Amino acid sequence: EMQNIELEYPGYIFRKQFDDEIIKSKKAIVENPADVVSLTNLAHAYINLWCYGFIPHSEAIPNATDAALKALEIDNKSALAHVALGLIKESLWEWGEIENELKLSIELSPYDALAYNWYANYLYATSRFDEAYVMANMAIKFSNDPGYKIGLGAISYFSQDFERLKKEMLDLISYYPNYAPAYDWLGMAYIQLQEFDNSIEAYEKATSLSGGLAEILGGLGHAYGIAGNEKEAKRVLNKMNDYSQKFYIPPVQIAFVYAGLNDVDNTLRLLERAYSEKSWELIFMRTEPWFQHLHSDPRFESIINRMKFPMNS
Repeated sequence: EMQNIELEYPGYIFRKQFDDEIIKSKKAIVENPADVVSLTNLAHAYINLWCYGFIPHSEAIPNATDAALKALEIDNKSALAHVALGLIKESLWEWGEIENELKLSIELSPYDALAYNWYANYLYATSRFDEAYVMANMAIKFSNDPGYKIGLGAISYFSQDFERLKKEMLDLISYYPNYAPAYDWLGMAYIQLQEFDNSIEAYEKATSLSGGLAEILGGLGHAYGIAGNEKEAKRVLNKMNDYSQKFYIPPVQIAFVYAGLNDVDNTLRLLERAYSEKSWELIFMRTEPWFQHLHSDPRFESIINRMKFPMNS
């Protein structure tokens, strides 16, 4: 039965790393309930499962919170536990508390790339792009993990420097030719540069390399829709709706396809559902180019206002 799930589950090859970490960490915690490293790893695994859209907020965040708070009870100077707590606060849109946790994590572990990466993520989510760029470069300084280059590319994307994003992702692909997220973000750059054939090619590559990760599949559907290929966009949409009958698929990832088809009502219907489910991607919705055409719609404005973003963002 598990083998059948693996074959069918969208993005299972991508998810497996987080599932494996949960199994490993839980086993270590049973053997030693005071194992701060395993508690922290457990918290981050649940947070990552939510960020990538594999499990809902209602499942991920209570588990992550329990693990992170236990870790901090044992060692309140655990930098990565403070990172986890900052991300938990971010998931709850508790804006006033996020930055303190992430800054503290860097003070406690000033050479840890993960802390800088997540702080950069918070900064560009709140449109503080110059500060984000500094933090993202610090992450790259301390680690050659290609994921941190994606963080740098995200700043280019959300600040609408699409030529820079294109260059960054082509450079990353030259070093990591089988790295799915690089093709995903390259596809985003091509869409905004109206290089539609290239965007579809990049997204098809990303979909293949990720095992059909729903987040990337939504991007492919969006690319088809923006390119005017309604038939292929609807094929992707049907596939994602079929998946959602069997597995958890965040509504915002399906909304991406509707946005590409310029179906405003269904896009906003799903964004409203994403709000109620606290989907990860909503923290970027103010600067997401794919939703730019919705900014004047009162339904979109209502979601933004209810999220109560920081005043200085």
